[in-house]
Amino acid sequence: MKRLIVFIVCVFTFAQAQSQHKVYLLHGYANPKSIMRKIDKDLKKSGFNSENYAYPGLYEELDSLGKRLYEDVLSEDLDSVSFVTHSMGGLVVRSMLRYSGEDPTFPTIYRIVMIAPPNKGAAIADFFKSYDKLSKLLGPNVAKMQTDTNSFANQLPIPCNTQIGIIIGKRGKNKGYNILIEGDNDGLVKPEHTLLGNETDTISLKLDHLALIKRKKSRKRVLEFLNNGQFSR
Repeated sequence: MKRLIVFIVCVFTFAQAQSQHKVYLLHGYANPKSIMRKIDKDLKKSGFNSENYAYPGLYEELDSLGKRLYEDVLSEDLDSVSFVTHSMGGLVVRSMLRYSGEDPTFPTIYRIVMIAPPNKGAAIADFFKSYDKLSKLLGPNVAKMQTDTNSFANQLPIPCNTQIGIIIGKRGKNKGYNILIEGDNDGLVKPEHTLLGNETDTISLKLDHLALIKRKKSRKRVLEFLNNGQFSR
């Protein structure tokens, strides 16, 4: 009987600890949160407490989106958080750091998996720079994702004291998936523009920008990093 009670207490304690850690999934620019549905399903099936987080990336500026995410995370009773981001979702998390980095009450950021993040900007955003009217129609964040060193994307804080895994899409040839972008690319972002410089691990897959969040082989990598802090080879 005593062993049974101890077992029940241990199970309850473990479940309580799990509930104090949460994984937030952030979709990319102009995408609905449903695009992350398969990854969210994978996480829940593996026992993670996860939220498929929605944000209005098409019309609300990145800085505001970062503050919104900061306030939403802070409103919950969490000890630690992890993030799985696709494309611009990675910049929303980095924008959040402007606020969370100065708040000692903010939950510990445990691990971040960034899928095709334009950390140094997106080459496709450079293409639209020459079309002023079209750029305005695309909302305020396209210009912020240009690759020049003074762009908003390149001035955002870089996560530290956390484990970062980056999943990179490429074609593996001199020409990428988008002929409008010079060199290899996933259709929107060049491989070298995904990197932060302090990532824990990276892995490159021969998939385009959207396939990276849909295909089973790339979704499997997300779970690997969340569980182990590295990608398997």
